Amino acid sequence: MGFDVEGILAPVFTPMNETGNVDLQVIPIYMAHLNKHRINGILVGGTTGEAMSLSVEERKALLEAWMLAAKPLGAKVIAQVGGAPLPDVLKLAKHAEKIQVDAIMTLPELYYKPKSVYQLVSYLETVSKAAPTRPLIYYHFPMMTGVDGNMSQLFTSASSKLPNFKGAKADLGVAEQVADQLAEDQTIFIANHHLAQAVLMGHESSIATVSNLFPDLVHQILDSVKRGEVTTAYTLQKRLNNLVDVIAAQGDFVPSMKAAMELVTGVPVGPPRSPLTPLRQNQQMIIKDTLLSLDVQVKIN
Repeated sequence: MGFDVEGILAPVFTPMNETGNVDLQVIPIYMAHLNKHRINGILVGGTTGEAMSLSVEERKALLEAWMLAAKPLGAKVIAQVGGAPLPDVLKLAKHAEKIQVDAIMTLPELYYKPKSVYQLVSYLETVSKAAPTRPLIYYHFPMMTGVDGNMSQLFTSASSKLPNFKGAKADLGVAEQVADQLAEDQTIFIANHHLAQAVLMGHESSIATVSNLFPDLVHQILDSVKRGEVTTAYTLQKRLNNLVDVIAAQGDFVPSMKAAMELVTGVPVGPPRSPLTPLRQNQQMIIKDTLLSLDVQVKIN
């Protein structure tokens, strides 16, 4: 089974209205923004997308809406199906298989957690069997999942047992740990915004929240590294780091990034869903004023 998803992907936010309901009408506008800025594909249902706060039916409807918006534009779609009880994960995986997403991704179980690589690979095998023709990506995010097994052992085991195992979303440390084990059709998608370092080490594919907000800057960083313009890449990466820092300083990551997304792009992604809380007005104003001071244009007054 081949796997041709690579490049800069965006883990998309889930648009919400003020009453906390998913707003599917925003998705075509949102996808047009990403396509305009040369984003190769999207991850639906990740941490940025608050999928673990959505019902199974909401997650299915959301994925279908993104598929309708993305596929005519040639964008790849990865569906994150984990973060739910196993019967629901399997329903989501079967649904993703049915509508022919480009790949599925899954977290480990979040309550009764895998205690060993063997248990984790067994879980991945169960999920993969629910979508047997879809490439499978493992979502390694121990800060949120509490599961931090040996990734080299995971790759060895999963690659030998699962024909559709095609890589992971993880940080640069993991990418380097398993780099020598990657088959030609396996990829590590860098999960955070430290992209210059990753590209310098040969990892050009990413699924980072910043690609929603600052896609042009992300492209500039990657292009500078590939051209060997290390000083330029360093300067651009430092700017991206500063932007992330000033946004994230105002609250929890997803609410802060959602507020900034509206300011920077004009795409109305709305507030987060409870238990996350939206930023207060003064916090939003601090982000806006700081972005303006950093020469970032904002679309919302």
